[in-house]
Amino acid sequence: MTDLKVIPIKRDGYSDAIDALKNIIAQLEAGEIEPCETGCVVLMGKSGTLDTLGFGPKSDDLQVIGLLEMGKQVILEAAMYPEP
Repeated sequence: MTDLKVIPIKRDGYSDAIDALKNIIAQLEAGEIEPCETGCVVLMGKSGTLDTLGFGPKSDDLQVIGLLEMGKQVILEAAMYPEP
C-alpha cells in the first residue's frame, strides 16, 4: 500500500447521497479518480441504521477495516488542521 492518493472530502454539492455517489462513479469512469482496488462506504439512514459496504477486487474484511482506519485519520487531520 504505497503511493496513497488522498481525495479531498467535498462538502459543497454533496448533501444529496444519490447525487454524491453518482458523481463519484462519474469521476471513476472519467479517470479522475484512479481505479478502485479496495473501497468502502458507510451510510447512515434517518433512523440511525448503518450500512457498511466493502468492494473492489482486493477487498476483504482486513483491507476494508484498514481502509476505514486510514480514512478516519484523514478526516481527523482535515478537521484539526484545515488548509488556510
